Amino acid sequence: RTLFLQEAIKRGLLMPSLILSYSHSDAEIERTIQAIGEALVVYRKALDEGVEKYLVGRSVAPVFRTYNN
Repeated sequence: RTLFLQEAIKRGLLMPSLILSYSHSDAEIERTIQAIGEALVVYRKALDEGVEKYLVGRSVAPVFRTYNN
């Protein structure tokens, strides 16, 4: 997940989730599809060669955790 988010952000998408609406133009949707495709190419390489080679920084971790006593 961290690598995919990293690569999406590099391509101008800030997307912890993907939500499209009628307010998005065809050009914006095409740009999103292209950026996701490019990010997935890197993701595929990372699966084959190792994520560490492509990941900049640490992996995403939960910020809030519930502890039961």
